[in-house]
Amino acid sequence: MSSKIRLGILGGGGDSLIGVLHRVASAMYDQYQIVGGVFNPVWKENIDFAKQIDIPSNRIYVDFDTLIEEELKLPENERMQVVSILTPNFLHFPMAKKLLEKGSNVICEKPMTTSFEEAKILESTLQKSSALFAITYTYQATQ
Repeated sequence: MSSKIRLGILGGGGDSLIGVLHRVASAMYDQYQIVGGVFNPVWKENIDFAKQIDIPSNRIYVDFDTLIEEELKLPENERMQVVSILTPNFLHFPMAKKLLEKGSNVICEKPMTTSFEEAKILESTLQKSSALFAITYTYQATQ
């Protein structure tokens, strides 16, 4: 098995600009290996996209819940080490929360939540977890 960080991706399939950016970023410095995910909620598009970017189909899952369930069945040294959330904004919070509850490290595209209340819940969930949580910013500027 590779010594690279095993990365799973939620969303970002097809012509998703943010998906392209995250795949390019994950390839920089040769530190990550995309091992699977759910790129699209439509199974045929999901599996076709995985083939297009040369990801083996055995780790392409029909949905988010199946990804979690099946990854937890794998030996720890084979599981995704971090999951990147690139889905529509309203899904960021519930996906991040569930992943953290299951002990998964998370890279979340912005916004991490759609409300302050969700942010407080996510912070509380993270404090109870041994997982890491990162939020990405495509660019940042100061004046």
